[in-house]
Amino acid sequence: MAIPGSGQISISNIVTEFGGSPPNSMSQYYRDGGRVPGNNTNVPTSGLIRLSNFYGAVNEISVTLTSSASVNAQTAFGANWTSAVPKRLIVPTGVTIGPLTIPSGMSGTLEVDVTGEVQGTGGTANSGAGGNAITSSTSFTLNVLTGGAVRGGGGGGGVGGTGGGGSFTSTTTQGPFEYLGVYQWESNGIARWAGAAIFLGSPFNSPVSNGGFTYFRGDQFYNDGEGGVFYAISRTFQTTTNTDGGAGGAGGRGRGYAQTPLGGSAGSAGGTNAGTGGTGGSGAEWGLAGATGATGASGNRTAGFAGSAGGAAGRAVLMSAGTLTLNNSGTINGAT
Repeated sequence: MAIPGSGQISISNIVTEFGGSPPNSMSQYYRDGGRVPGNNTNVPTSGLIRLSNFYGAVNEISVTLTSSASVNAQTAFGANWTSAVPKRLIVPTGVTIGPLTIPSGMSGTLEVDVTGEVQGTGGTANSGAGGNAITSSTSFTLNVLTGGAVRGGGGGGGVGGTGGGGSFTSTTTQGPFEYLGVYQWESNGIARWAGAAIFLGSPFNSPVSNGGFTYFRGDQFYNDGEGGVFYAISRTFQTTTNTDGGAGGAGGRGRGYAQTPLGGSAGSAGGTNAGTGGTGGSGAEWGLAGATGATGASGNRTAGFAGSAGGAAGRAVLMSAGTLTLNNSGTINGAT
């Protein structure tokens, strides 16, 4: 609770707020001298010091994080979250925390000092967006000190494009058949197939194409003794079969809290004469968007398809409400 802002105060008010053991002297309470934190700017750091310098002075509540985990600032400060006392959250050297959430409802001010690291989550494979390192719904001051880092997660890589479609042609042969009046090639240049007459032209002109079929004259199988000679008949036709392109490979995950980035996987092979699927995009490093998946290879029927875009980069700080005051002498990856 802050020292009164006016009226009569005594050194006992100062001891109650900032602690200390008898015999108490004013020289124990210089600002930044170990007991009185720097937020009390009316208190001198040396020289003459008076009780009146302590009007409205308040001890800052400081929380130092000691373990690696995701952190909610309200949980860290507990019941003091709604107290009007200045607050300081410290991420010390050697400590890496996951995403930091600063919710609304805070009273007083908050400073976050980082000499360790605050990291957002990495984007999932196949275009997942990187997570934000800090998401805040209230104004605060962020001090990224030398050696400290605040890193937005990298986006996941996009899926590779599907390979282009292919096709192939196969030839089917029917016959040879020999059956008078039904399947025959006649010496007068007329043939029958399944009883239907087909005019082929010259009597011995083989092969001949007609109606999508190619007809062939085979061996003689009958002579009527009156000039009529009959031969076996066969025919071929072609069929075109379409095939599908290969599926694109999966994109890699992005770098994030407790997560290394991964490259994309190769696409699968397509059917006959179809294209192979494109390789998935690589997951991104801190604060960057994931790579776009590669375009699938073309088949002999259609071109390959484009791959999917990579996931968006995570932000170092996302202010959903309030204002950020930033002091940076360390490393920031991602937008603020």
